[in-house]
Amino acid sequence: MSDKDKNYAVIVGYARTPFAKAAIPGTGKAPGRLADVDPVDLQVPLINKLLEDTGLDPNHVTQVLTGCVHQEESQGLNIARLNVLHEDCKLPNTVGGTSIDRFCASSLEAIAMADAFVGRNPNEVYICTGVQSMSRIPMGGLNPHLNKKVHDGNPAAFMDMPFTAENLAEIYKIPRKDQDEFAIRSHDRHAAAAKSGRFKDEIVPIAGLDHDDGVREGGTVEGLAKLKPVAKDESEGGTVTAATASQITDGASAVMVTSEAFAKENNLPVMARILSVGQSGCDPEIMGIGPVEASKKALEKAGLTMDDIDVIELNEAFAAQSLSVMAEWKKQNMAPDMDKVNVNGGAIAMGHPLGATGARLVGTLALELQKANKRYGMATLCVGGGQGMAMIIENPNFKP
Repeated sequence: MSDKDKNYAVIVGYARTPFAKAAIPGTGKAPGRLADVDPVDLQVPLINKLLEDTGLDPNHVTQVLTGCVHQEESQGLNIARLNVLHEDCKLPNTVGGTSIDRFCASSLEAIAMADAFVGRNPNEVYICTGVQSMSRIPMGGLNPHLNKKVHDGNPAAFMDMPFTAENLAEIYKIPRKDQDEFAIRSHDRHAAAAKSGRFKDEIVPIAGLDHDDGVREGGTVEGLAKLKPVAKDESEGGTVTAATASQITDGASAVMVTSEAFAKENNLPVMARILSVGQSGCDPEIMGIGPVEASKKALEKAGLTMDDIDVIELNEAFAAQSLSVMAEWKKQNMAPDMDKVNVNGGAIAMGHPLGATGARLVGTLALELQKANKRYGMATLCVGGGQGMAMIIENPNFKP
């Protein structure tokens, strides 16, 4: 819980692009709606929107921290700095830029770094962006290299993600029907939230797109049951399908972080206090269970229990993975009510542009706490290679 005398790092702005289905070569599918948009061009409108919404003098910004996976081709050359140097960006060239790759947690790590920096220098301001063009840079990158000693010592470090989800489905006995129902729930919740205007305060239209374009409302278990598993064959017990995996998407997100004292002195809108961060490692072959230990650490640092948490954003890498996390939380007597988890749907419906997801989770969570007048929220996600990360935030405007 928060200490009234502490000068917390706070989130004072959040924006994201729509998340659009990626163009995947060889599939015969239509090109993605954002496939032709350069990753820097996805982020600069968000940076400018944060400056506009907060009214902050751009000269006050210390640095842009950008989470991005596979920093090569159009995502290379220190993409964080390229954001600043873009001719449309309203930041001066005196603002620095650092690019971060922590796979799925890249932009959450950017926010965690800003939290730490602000703790030492409370008059600093950071813009934390996340971006991924999965149309341009595929999973694994353009030229993957498998280190022999890593492969020999930990071959699962390079395991395809659907196989890790199958491992969890087997360990936690998650049936196909439960996974299908979870996926339907994600789509239906996201569709309902979109219809209510829930996302209008966070989405900045790009290339004529103003909504997440992968959402499919009204799915049925019978319909999803027709799909074949993508990793293990049904005859081998395979249960994970394309419908129960997060969508491969293009998109970007951004939050602004500073200290609470600086925000108040400069009339910046305080959306959320950052209370704690938890990080953990786990076996790569069950990487999806990472949020369990990470969330425990974050809760302990914040002096809270799962019962105190009002809203949870749990990244839906796979339905089997999310349900396994819930099962392990239950096993450890810390399971939240499912009605608190992903109240507006998640990555199965909207997609998981790797580098952008962490900031999206935290930003969406901060907005939801405000709109629902809830106090505490947790954003957490698994990380390829066997990690977990969690962040707990507080709504400073909560009214009992």
